[in-house]
Amino acid sequence: MKSKIVFTAAVLFFGLTHSCAQDFSPKQQQRLEEWGLNHTYLLAQSEANEQQLLDILNENRKRKNNLVMGAGFAGLGLLFLTTGSIIFNQDSDCNDTHICENTGQVIVGGGLMALGTFEVGVSLPLFLSSIKRKKKRNKMIQELQEQYPLMPQLQ
Repeated sequence: MKSKIVFTAAVLFFGLTHSCAQDFSPKQQQRLEEWGLNHTYLLAQSEANEQQLLDILNENRKRKNNLVMGAGFAGLGLLFLTTGSIIFNQDSDCNDTHICENTGQVIVGGGLMALGTFEVGVSLPLFLSSIKRKKKRNKMIQELQEQYPLMPQLQ
């Protein structure tokens, strides 16, 4: 009786540990295949390759996040610049001889233009970081491919 309990516990334990092991989602598998990495072959070669593949996927995720954030800031920045410019340059009875009566539109338009300039300025480092991360990801992929030159290609 005691041996049945131990056997059942051992089977349950090993079954749970196997099911909790890291496995790549179909989307991650597809990305790895697009980059020419045969993940099943690499995992069979060494357990350390799993961490390398996860690092590559993580670097790509960070790259995409920076790209999306950069595009968002750039779009909002251009929107604010355009809106601020339109508000700032509206027709008013201002000339050099007397004080402008519509200082509110000048303040709001100038503020929007300043905010737009700031957001475009924030987007540039995000775009540059995205390019840097893409180069790093490609270098990691190349190093893995050089480490296993006989890696079978996926169909």
